[in-house]
Amino acid sequence: MPTSLSGLLLALLSMLTLGISTYLYKQSTAAIGPTNTTFFYYLFSLIIAVAVWLVFGEKQPFEKTALLWPALLAVFLFTSVWAFNYAVSVIDVSVAATLRSLSFLVTIGLAVSISHESLATKDWVAAALAAISIVLFGINPQR
Repeated sequence: MPTSLSGLLLALLSMLTLGISTYLYKQSTAAIGPTNTTFFYYLFSLIIAVAVWLVFGEKQPFEKTALLWPALLAVFLFTSVWAFNYAVSVIDVSVAATLRSLSFLVTIGLAVSISHESLATKDWVAAALAAISIVLFGINPQR
């Protein structure tokens, strides 16, 4: 699939807003607790999602069995957010975020093994260098 400028800009927006939200988890869990943060995060997200869906939702028909995909997505995202909220309540957000950011390795593994996407040698080198840089960034000798 070709890379477009709009796709890159949206991915950068996603990266920026995820980084900000990752930082905000720490403040929220400290203020109201990990489970309350997770609950209200999803409650407020539902309200925002309904408004966005009403305006931008696709009008194409789909098979009801296709709802399995967003249901699985919800289970894994919920688990990720809830586990992360507990992690930041007991360790520094920078450490938890560093570990969480290695999730791209899982995505690459699934895309290659299940979806049969192919990565060039340079892509594997880039992924390895990114992982190494994330791990090195997370190492703090004063801890």
